[in-house]
Amino acid sequence: MTPQAPATTATRPPVMSVRGLTKDFTSGGLFSRARHRALNAVDLDIPHGRIVALVGESGSGKSTLARCLARLEQPTRGEIRLDGQDVLRTRKRGASRAYRGAVQMVFQDPFGSLNPVHRVEHFLRRPLLLHGKPAQESDLRALMTTVGLDADMLQSYPHELSGGQRQRVAVARALAVDPRLVLADEPTSMLDVSVRVGILNLMRRLRDERSISMLYITHDLASARYVADTIQVLFAGELVEGGDSLALMDRPGHPYTQLLLSAVPDPERTEPYDPVRRAALRAAVLTPESCPYAAEGTCSRTTPVRHVIGEDDGEPHWVRCHLYAPATPTARRVLTAAVPETENG
Repeated sequence: MTPQAPATTATRPPVMSVRGLTKDFTSGGLFSRARHRALNAVDLDIPHGRIVALVGESGSGKSTLARCLARLEQPTRGEIRLDGQDVLRTRKRGASRAYRGAVQMVFQDPFGSLNPVHRVEHFLRRPLLLHGKPAQESDLRALMTTVGLDADMLQSYPHELSGGQRQRVAVARALAVDPRLVLADEPTSMLDVSVRVGILNLMRRLRDERSISMLYITHDLASARYVADTIQVLFAGELVEGGDSLALMDRPGHPYTQLLLSAVPDPERTEPYDPVRRAALRAAVLTPESCPYAAEGTCSRTTPVRHVIGEDDGEPHWVRCHLYAPATPTARRVLTAAVPETENG
């Protein structure tokens, strides 16, 4: 069965479309090789000028997906379309300079992504030179201003900056080549709580002022709700739910999404989340017995049908059939903990 393409609110084609993206890793020696599936048939659209949050627990495949889209990992199969062109077909290994100019990545660790022997100026000048763009002092100072940093910091070394300032430098480096899509892999997870919102506000401003599309990868559901237009939920390498960020957080349809939300601190919750209910949700994910959104006979355990259960601002809210459960060791390992891992609890 051909995978169903997720709809978007954008009237123009998405800046990036992913279809059937699968990534396998192998381990072991010559005579005892094992295969681990990190991503399985992922379908995802990233519209122009929108922020899409990809949420899930550690080990769910979020960073692997980002590295595949950045062409740092080679997918096992599937399609990655940039402005409608399948880049895996035209260039099987690595990425062209044009692709790297259009798709930039901001990494999780602001302490490890900047070489400590270089000044800030180097990190902004080098991508401009590599892509044949002007690298004048005025251009560098403008980039610093864009991300909310003093232009005098161009002569600073990374160790002289705070974690938040380093991450802003990393964002400025990504912006230097005027990308159409930024892949932000948990850009706030290693920052103090007091500075995280500044990075999130910067992402929103870049979306609004420059119409830059972003894939925001996180396991912090609160920040996903704050910054993203839409949320896609990843479990064991497969998407299980997606839609408008507010609607999805307020009305989660899949038991795995409900399980994630049950671990998020809620000041309005008067009692601890029922452990019996949490156990029932885990069982519903791993050994589903029914799908509340399915007409009889339309779902199966082998076909991950997507049910549209609502629409908000033109964005469909879809939930994968509850009967379908990933038959992988990853799925069971993810749910061994009593409480899903989140950034805040």
